[in-house]
Amino acid sequence: MSKESNLNAEIRDGSGKSAVKKVLAAGKIPSVMYGLGENPVNISLDKITVQKEINSGGFLTRIFSLNIDGKKSLAIPREVQFDPLSDQPIHIDFLRLAADSKITLDIPTRFINEELSPGLKRGGVLNVNRRTVQLSCPANNIPEEIVFDLEGLEIGDTIRISAANLGDGISPTISDRDFTVASVAAPTVVKEPEAPAEGEAAEGEATEGGAAAEDKKDAAPEADNKEENKDKE
Repeated sequence: MSKESNLNAEIRDGSGKSAVKKVLAAGKIPSVMYGLGENPVNISLDKITVQKEINSGGFLTRIFSLNIDGKKSLAIPREVQFDPLSDQPIHIDFLRLAADSKITLDIPTRFINEELSPGLKRGGVLNVNRRTVQLSCPANNIPEEIVFDLEGLEIGDTIRISAANLGDGISPTISDRDFTVASVAAPTVVKEPEAPAEGEAAEGEATEGGAAAEDKKDAAPEADNKEENKDKE
């Protein structure tokens, strides 16, 4: 389950370009928190602290306790905007949550025990159809990843979403079928062009040699005729 993290935030004044530039110049990231029917709140966060949280991975699937001027609010990042040149975060949207809120998230898939799959041992290939799966999760029970066990799988076997242990209250948003997440496929063999048999090669060479000899014979009388015409002149 994704762990709750703490972030300190401050209420910021203004939301125009000039106000945003001032916040960024002060080493902070302008952000907004909305949801649960309450008015949006413009806040700012320490840039270095946020950058560390982003670099640690799974930023968009983690719950944060935002301490906004002494008042705590539960929220999850919904969007991070990055500067196209520096690749630094320049704005974050947070969705306000209640303890019993349900949220839809794209959770990454992970596959374990590849070495225990007979199909993969024999040269089979793991074809991953879904790198992430969209899940509906309680705010207090968000998985960091969806794990699939490959032990015992043969070539031709399919891994479906039902093979994952999702946990209480968690379900895929695609609910009308047991969809495929990955499969163990046969290796692709590239067929090399066949070399001609020795007899065929020798026969081909002889034919080419014979043709060359015939060409020489045909050319010889032509040369003789030219010489003969010169003498007549």
